[in-house]
Amino acid sequence: MAARLDKVPPKHRKAVEAQLRNISIVIQARRKELGITQEQLAESLDLAVMTIQFIEQQQRYPSLPVLFYICKAMDITVKIGNI
Repeated sequence: MAARLDKVPPKHRKAVEAQLRNISIVIQARRKELGITQEQLAESLDLAVMTIQFIEQQQRYPSLPVLFYICKAMDITVKIGNI
């Protein structure tokens, strides 16, 4: 589940890390807005509670498929680039 930041060129790494931190903040804020616990979210997504905890605490970042899955389930819009 952890993002492979070592694959990101050094000149882009800070920007990518900032976006990943933002993802964690958005997921946590939306969960709270929905009034559900980490446990309830994890159960509804069939993910481990630790997965949600690690994402929200910015200890690990979700893979792209897991990120899209979480965002779809929580009705979070995913925007890529300037499109």
